Amino acid sequence: MTEPPVERKAFDLSYAITLAAVFFTGLASAGLLVLKPLIVGALIDDYHFSPSQSGFVAGIEMAGIGVSALIVAAIGASWNRRLIILAGATLGILGSVVPVLSAAYILILLSRLMAGVGSGLIASIVLAVIGTSRDPDRTFGLYYIFTFAGSSLLVPTGVWVLARFHVPGGYILLAVLLAAVYATAHRFPVAFSGLHGDRRRRNLPRFPMKAAVWSLGLSLAFWFGLGGVWAFVERLGVQAGLSQVVIGSVLTVGPLASIAGALTASVLHTRLGRTPLLAASIGLATLSVAMLGRASSLAGFSVAVLIFSYIWPLFLAYLGGAMSILDPAGRIIAMSVTSQTIGMAVGPAVAGVIAGHFGYAAIAVLGLACFVVAFALLLPLQLTLRAHV
Repeated sequence: MTEPPVERKAFDLSYAITLAAVFFTGLASAGLLVLKPLIVGALIDDYHFSPSQSGFVAGIEMAGIGVSALIVAAIGASWNRRLIILAGATLGILGSVVPVLSAAYILILLSRLMAGVGSGLIASIVLAVIGTSRDPDRTFGLYYIFTFAGSSLLVPTGVWVLARFHVPGGYILLAVLLAAVYATAHRFPVAFSGLHGDRRRRNLPRFPMKAAVWSLGLSLAFWFGLGGVWAFVERLGVQAGLSQVVIGSVLTVGPLASIAGALTASVLHTRLGRTPLLAASIGLATLSVAMLGRASSLAGFSVAVLIFSYIWPLFLAYLGGAMSILDPAGRIIAMSVTSQTIGMAVGPAVAGVIAGHFGYAAIAVLGLACFVVAFALLLPLQLTLRAHV
């Protein structure tokens, strides 16, 4: 008896173009984060800001991202997503023009808050829309591959622009990136409808509060620990007896490991399940942080950094997939932008206080404690996922 022929899905060009537009839009909003270290240094050198002033500029951008993402998640799920994207791009462009026209600290501070709000609006919609794709876990992996590859091109471009045109050039580059979003916004679904072919307007489901608590709690714990350790990874390398040049070389290779992590998520998809791979990500993060805290050689530090760089996009892809299952409307994953920004902002602050009292090795203990909490949240998250399948 012959087996029935396997039906092959035809390539959907329109869907591919839409994903490309969504991915580019996400990269444009991430430009603020990618170029942040370069622009912070330029503000100190060119506009003579103090390190604390530059730090406040960087911090207020993160605050704007977190606040706007939370607003979209809480009350904006039924808003016109194209208009939110366009509003975000407009705010980002306006917030990038002011530093070109003025070097006044307060004006730049307020304008970068505006730009952070704009980037948060875009990022929350991008993640919510990716969550409605046909294979969200795989699509998140592809998105992070695209983002890392784009960042690898954006960084040297930013270095060249800042060297030639200084601070104004850096902010003009961000404005040009965001201006391109005007051409991609029309590919986004207007409202909660999904990218997988269901274009009908549907009523929003009830917000899953318990699912939000477990998944966002897990996100916050992970990013609190990762953010605290990563902010001082250079100091941990110095503690291991390595030179600045060697540390810089190791950190330069890190993005390649991040691309490998995102590629792993795309290839594995959900064959092994989401929770086991989330557990593996947290387990490897725990291993890498323990190695960083005790590193005393180039080999130990390098392996720890590469593991560290590999696991976080893997974690992001599968947690994003889980959040998409728990809330197809994309509200939880939009809130994850806020949980990430809080973790990445508060984690380094707490780590700095701990390092001041107990030394840099104590930062690893903070990271390990956060990952233990993340492990503890996996079981209730798994039970909640089963209830939603």
